[in-house]
Amino acid sequence: MKTAFLPLLFFISLPGYAEPYFIHCYDFGCKSTKEIRYERGQWESLRQLLKTQQSNPDQEKQAIRKAIARMEEYSGQIAGTSVDKGGNYPGYDIVKQLDCIDESTNTYQYLSALQELKLLKWHRVEPKQRRIVWFITHWTAVISETASGQIFAVDSWYRDNGEPPYIQPIEDWRKKKPFPDQYNPD
Repeated sequence: MKTAFLPLLFFISLPGYAEPYFIHCYDFGCKSTKEIRYERGQWESLRQLLKTQQSNPDQEKQAIRKAIARMEEYSGQIAGTSVDKGGNYPGYDIVKQLDCIDESTNTYQYLSALQELKLLKWHRVEPKQRRIVWFITHWTAVISETASGQIFAVDSWYRDNGEPPYIQPIEDWRKKKPFPDQYNPD
């Protein structure tokens, strides 16, 4: 009986077969966390999404938006954060609500996993950034285009769980300009 399981365990432990996992943040400022592991089918869904929509940097940005939305759905189902509302105030009284610290941390981890799995062709993940406007601090995940070096905010805080995050050049994000339709068509 023991020998029948050895080949399976060896196969699972081979390099390249381990899937990333996350420490999902919620409850404002990562006060609460939950370890999140996706099933292989969920990872395969994300691989297919990104591999079929990568003809240029703009298409990949849209694929990134869709992948982050899907990852929020998966994580929300596992952690119980699927009722998260965009922003802080609409969901302030909702259990397991996420603020910008939670959202940017989770989005950074999602992007890092996609990069680790070599699913990003035109972008790389950068450290999170913040802006301060009138003593209010706001955080976002960040990507940069590999060819141009242009940096973009990937801000999921404004949207409900499972909705695509907004993408915007970081300079405009710092100035709190409206999110352009060019990067956020829906």
